[in-house]
Amino acid sequence: MGRRSEKELLIIEAAFFRFARYGFRRTSLGDIAREASISRPAVYLHFPNKQAIFRAAASVMHERALRAASRAALAEGRIEMRIAQILEAKLGSFFKIAHGSAHVGEILDENSRLCGDISEAARRRYLKILRGVIDDAARRGELAPAAAGLSTAAAAELIVDSAKGLETAGAATLTPLAYRRRVTQLVKVLVRGMGGRARARSAARAPAQTRERSRAGRVPRARSGARRA
Repeated sequence: MGRRSEKELLIIEAAFFRFARYGFRRTSLGDIAREASISRPAVYLHFPNKQAIFRAAASVMHERALRAASRAALAEGRIEMRIAQILEAKLGSFFKIAHGSAHVGEILDENSRLCGDISEAARRRYLKILRGVIDDAARRGELAPAAAGLSTAAAAELIVDSAKGLETAGAATLTPLAYRRRVTQLVKVLVRGMGGRARARSAARAPAQTRERSRAGRVPRARSGARRA
């Protein structure tokens, strides 16, 4: 995506608001122009129709989210925190726009119809970022996807797809705070299922505990001298 002009970004921001408030079908170019406080002919100088605005809005949203996800991937902290921040970057922007909207389903349908290529390209980039984080965590021993029967790529897809389900199911009902909490809970469950060092420590403790219980239940043998007495 090329660099957007200030006027184009003004139109796109106005469109974000109108689409979330009134839906795609009920929003006209005139509505977007009024929201942006510019004339309708001025909108036509930048976009031929509202479909083009919708595609531009999707591109802007994904580019912003990808930049935030890249920053989150480089951040310090526990692996679950980094993954949660990547997901928040990927899905949080849409959630904030759609939160409480009665038109979430319509927006998602139009996104599939008009922006399938944009969404798929962005998804590939998100997955690449997440795979890099999972690979790094595996090298450090923080994660062990193979122990859960997953490749790095499959683990990244599982995390993204699971979070996507939360996004589409909760956008109309959950508050942004509740949504972030759910994402954090989801990541904890998935990360612990792929635990690296934590799983190894747990596995190491189990035989030791078994041996300790075995020793505790063993009847001490009498000394040979005591038997002869």
